[in-house]
Amino acid sequence: MKKINSSVEQYTPVYHIEHGKGQVVSLTPKMKDYLVMCYFPSVKAHEWVLLSALKTNTDTYISLVKRDVDTMQSDKVDPLQSALNDLFGGGIK
Repeated sequence: MKKINSSVEQYTPVYHIEHGKGQVVSLTPKMKDYLVMCYFPSVKAHEWVLLSALKTNTDTYISLVKRDVDTMQSDKVDPLQSALNDLFGGGIK
C-alpha cells in the first residue's frame, strides 16, 4: 500500500473525546480525500473520519492529539446565542 502521509498511516494513534485512545485501522481513497477507519479498544467500536479533518483537527470527536471535552465546549461559539446577545444588548455577564 502506498504511503499517504508520513504522519497518518495504519496504527497511528488517534484520540476520541468519549472513547479515549485508539488507532488508525485503514485508509480508503474517496475522491480527493481519504476515509480513515479508527478502532477504539476501550469500547470495542470503530469510527470513521476524513483524513483532511483529522490532519486539520476540525473533526468534532476524533483528533491526532488528546483533547478535553470541557476545552472543546468552551472553544465553540454558538451562532444563535451570539445573534441573541447582539439583538438584546449583550445578555447577562
